[in-house]
Amino acid sequence: MEHKRRWADRREQLKDLFDLHRGERRGVLALMVLLIGAAGWVVYEQWLRPPDRQDLSVQRARVEAWIASRSEAQGDSVRIRLFPFDPNSNTREEWRSLGLTDRQVDGIERYLGKGGRFRTKRDLRRMYTIKPEQFAMLEPYIQLPDSLAGKSRWKDGPPAWERAGQRSEAVVADGSDEGRIREPANYVPDVPRSVEVNSADTTALIALPGIGPAFARGIVKYRDLLGGFVSLDQLAEVYVLKDKPDAVLRLKQLLILDPMAVKRIPINTCTVEELAVHPYVRWKLAKPLIAYRTQHGPFKELADLQGCAAIDAEVFRKLAPYLTLE
Repeated sequence: MEHKRRWADRREQLKDLFDLHRGERRGVLALMVLLIGAAGWVVYEQWLRPPDRQDLSVQRARVEAWIASRSEAQGDSVRIRLFPFDPNSNTREEWRSLGLTDRQVDGIERYLGKGGRFRTKRDLRRMYTIKPEQFAMLEPYIQLPDSLAGKSRWKDGPPAWERAGQRSEAVVADGSDEGRIREPANYVPDVPRSVEVNSADTTALIALPGIGPAFARGIVKYRDLLGGFVSLDQLAEVYVLKDKPDAVLRLKQLLILDPMAVKRIPINTCTVEELAVHPYVRWKLAKPLIAYRTQHGPFKELADLQGCAAIDAEVFRKLAPYLTLE
């Protein structure tokens, strides 16, 4: 009985809770209608309302005009084709094949027409029309030295201590430190270059001042892995020279470079194993690159390699001189 009485009390409490007079019932009903209407409007706007058809002709005309103005400023676009070249004898069509616009070619032709001449790779970089990123892409293909060998400051040739790569010390007769003259630690004598690095053996390299057996073996070993140097700056990548900038600077003064002696990999016919041997590729890049070639077919231009997600701009710049489409 107690349980029934308790249950009856609870029912009475619920009745009292929902016992609304007429005004309250109308208010609750109006609120429910308002909530249902708001929910229906949200559903309609989000999922049921057809999209507005806007007139985009004005915006489209503006975009097309902007593209046309950019094309006129930059010249007609051409497909970049990289190849070894001499900037002093390049034709206009060859410059355009290398990715230069008509405006850039006009600047180079004006410079050459006034008697100017490119003697080193850096001379081309000084042209204000050549962008830094363009020069970085073209540098390995320029058939010019990195720098010119300077004239020796010794009338009758360098003395023995200079040939041995030692610093000069002139000491006064009384033996004191006054009047002592020291050459700076990073001083590099002006020695004429005499050895072509892409064809030299270790014996020829050791014969140069300041190059010992360890340096010679390291240079030849890394050169053979690369297939040849395309820039003397690559000497800094040799394992035994990585932490020796002074030695690299001295070597760049002693060596000459023939980019045409570089051995190139046929990218359209090589295997994964052949490509992975190259220090700039290894297995990490060789596998996705060959997979990309298998999926999309042979490469028509070297620039097509950048379609592979694993080949970014920096990797392409370093690797392109070592590849051929043949």
